[in-house]
Amino acid sequence: MGSMTSRERVWRALNHEEPDKVPLDLNGTCCTALTGAAYSSLRDYLGLPPDPKPSISSQVMISVRARDDLLLRYEIDTRTVHLRAPLASKGRALPDRSFYDEYGIRWRPASFYYDAVEYPLAHATTNDLATAVWPDPYDPGRVAGLREEARRLYEATSYCLVADMPAFGPFEGSCLVRGYEQFCVDLFTDPMFADALLDRFTELAIAFYEVLLREVGPYVQVVALGDDVGMQTGPFISPALYRRFVKPRHKRIFDYIHAHTTAKILYHSCGSVYDLIPDFIEAGVDILNPVQRSAARMDLRRLKCEFGDEICFWGGGIDIQSQLPFYTLSQIEDEVTRTLEIMSVGGGYVFFPTHNIQADVTPDRIDCMFRAVLSHRDRTGVSDTSPDAGS
Repeated sequence: MGSMTSRERVWRALNHEEPDKVPLDLNGTCCTALTGAAYSSLRDYLGLPPDPKPSISSQVMISVRARDDLLLRYEIDTRTVHLRAPLASKGRALPDRSFYDEYGIRWRPASFYYDAVEYPLAHATTNDLATAVWPDPYDPGRVAGLREEARRLYEATSYCLVADMPAFGPFEGSCLVRGYEQFCVDLFTDPMFADALLDRFTELAIAFYEVLLREVGPYVQVVALGDDVGMQTGPFISPALYRRFVKPRHKRIFDYIHAHTTAKILYHSCGSVYDLIPDFIEAGVDILNPVQRSAARMDLRRLKCEFGDEICFWGGGIDIQSQLPFYTLSQIEDEVTRTLEIMSVGGGYVFFPTHNIQADVTPDRIDCMFRAVLSHRDRTGVSDTSPDAGS
C-alpha cells in the first residue's frame, strides 16, 4: 500500500478500510486536545517557543488548540475548524474568576476544570423556556472568516478537517441548565417539561449546525457533536429512558447533519456507553469518541469485536486516569502498541487517548505516547479481536 495523505488516511479508516498507517489526532475537537498546563510544559520540553496566548477550545475544560509546529512534530493527521465567538456575547466574567456562559450557567474554577455552580432553569416551568437566556446561533461574529479558512485548509493542505462541536447536545444541555439531579427527576415526574426542554436544545443544536455547515460543509470530513450520557459505571439514565427521551432528538440532529454534508458524524460521550452503542448506530453515529476504556464494559477488544464493523472508534489509545500519568515510558509504549494491534484491524480507528491530556501528565510521557504511535502505527493489527483474547 502506497503512502497516503492525511485526508486519505483518515477517510479510508472511517470507511472501515485499513489505511497505510493508523491516523493520529490532536486538536480535532475540544475533547481531543491538550489542556493549557500540559501544552505549555510539552512545548518547553521539546524546545519549542512559548505560546503565551494559545487559542482556547473549551474554557470549561481549559483545553487549547496547539500550534502547527507541535502538530507537525507529531505528524498529526487532523486540523480543526470551529465557530468563532459571537459579537454580542451574553456571557460575563466575575471577579472570583467564575463566569456566566451564553446559556446563563455559572462556572467556577475547581482545580484544573470549571464546575457548573448555578443552573439558570433550576426552578423553571415550561412557560419559562420562551423567556430564558439562549445563545443566538446566527450572530454574525460566529462565522467571521470561517468559510475562507475552511476552503484554504481544504485546497492548500491535505489534512482531515474536523468541524468542532458548536453547541451542547440535548441531554447534557438540559442537565446543565436544570441541574443533573433535577433533570433526571423531571424525566419521571414532569415528562412534558423534559420533552419541551430537550426539544429546545435540539432546535438550538440544529440551528448551530445550520450556521456551521453552511460555511464549512463542503470542506470537512468529520462533524462533531458532544452530549455526555455516560458515567464510570454505566449510562446516566437507563437505555429505555434514553430511547424514549434522547435518541429521537439525537436522530433529528444527526439526520440534519447527514443531509447537509458528506462528512462523518463523530459523537462524543464520556463514560460507560456500551449499552447504548447499538442505539447510537441506529441514530446515525459514524464515530464514537472518546472510548473511555476505564469505564465499565468499555474493553477495547470487546468493542472492536462487537461493533467494529458498524461504527468507528476515535480515542481510547491510553487511559488518562490510571495509565498515562503514572506509567513508565516503556509501559506507555507497550500500551500504545497493544492498542494499535487491537484497534487497527480492518480500519475504523483514529488514535488519541481517552480524553484531553491533563496537567498531571509529565511532558516526557506525552512525548513518549506520540512517538510510540509514530513508531508503531504502520504495523499490521492482530487478527484475533474476540472478547476472550485478553484485556
